[in-house]
Amino acid sequence: MFKTLTIIAATILAASSANAENNVMENGSGNTDMAILEEHNTLVNAPAESSDKDTKYWASTVASRLKVMGYAQAGYTATMPEHGQNSNSFEMKRVVLMVGAEITPQFYAFFMHEFKSKEMQEYYMEYRPCKEFNLRFGQSKIEYTMENPMSPTVLESIGPMSQGVFWLCGSDPLMNNASGRDLGLMAYGDLFQNKLRYVVEVVNGGQINTADKNNQKNVIAKLEYKPVQNFRVSISGQKGYGYAVNSSFYNPTVRINDTYKQNRYAFGMEWKSKKSGNDYHKKRCAMIRTEMLGGKDGDCNSFGAYVSSAIPVYKGLDIVAMADYMNYNTDSNLKKTNLMAGVQYWIFKKCRLQAQYTYSIKSDAMKAIQGDNTSTLQAQVQVAF
Repeated sequence: MFKTLTIIAATILAASSANAENNVMENGSGNTDMAILEEHNTLVNAPAESSDKDTKYWASTVASRLKVMGYAQAGYTATMPEHGQNSNSFEMKRVVLMVGAEITPQFYAFFMHEFKSKEMQEYYMEYRPCKEFNLRFGQSKIEYTMENPMSPTVLESIGPMSQGVFWLCGSDPLMNNASGRDLGLMAYGDLFQNKLRYVVEVVNGGQINTADKNNQKNVIAKLEYKPVQNFRVSISGQKGYGYAVNSSFYNPTVRINDTYKQNRYAFGMEWKSKKSGNDYHKKRCAMIRTEMLGGKDGDCNSFGAYVSSAIPVYKGLDIVAMADYMNYNTDSNLKKTNLMAGVQYWIFKKCRLQAQYTYSIKSDAMKAIQGDNTSTLQAQVQVAF
């Protein structure tokens, strides 16, 4: 028995290590690491069925259907307001383990656990009969905006998201859902020779890992069109209701335990100089992405826009920059603009070192809530497999 268990464990570990290099945490539609799904639509090296069903066959079968992936991000942040006390700290940002299971060529399961928050962040089952139509049931990143479904491992900012995306996808204190994820049913697919991608989902509209608190669902829809290679245009929106788990200085029109209207819209574009693949150390590209987005929560309107870019300059070295504007309440003029510049060095495939400087400019009304304009220095190391 011990020998059998040893054979199974060794086979699974060997297969997981071999397959890890082929798994990428790229941008896309569907969840944080959508490319994982796209690159594993069929079983990899599934063995021929054995008549005697011996131990080696079963170990090989299980190993060929399991894909183990993960990443960790840790760094240093120094915050220096124009007036007031400076602060600095080392911090572990994320430690994530993902397991994908190809149950059959049509059925796929995915699990994602984040060890810092000690939460199961994603878990879902997919039925994928064809590329034009796929169904998913479970918890994953919502398909509002281009940026939200993208993995932190490929985003340019250490932040990692723009203010507007982070806020409107759940970090608003009323929602208290900073993960940008929700539980529900999704349909998605690619049409017209993969030029048009659609996503429609019905979700709870609340916090992760909890039941719906207001018995009303949110509908999210998204279209992405690729008129030419390496260029995509996206439009997305959300209509529904939220349940306020907290009060918010940014939105006095909604009180705690209120059910309120929660509507969203977003429009964005992204261009890449070439297809980069998943080895960022050897294959990178110039990239620029921009989005405009806004929402209405109760009677409070918000609006944001950002432009982000990465430009390769030498081997694994990139220059990154981002201009990020957000008006959290257009009636109260709660405005904040972040201007970021920095570098990143890809030391191996999906592993990188990052260093960035961000200057935050705030309106007088925003200073009353968040304090003075601020300079922030950040450094981060990322390890992914």
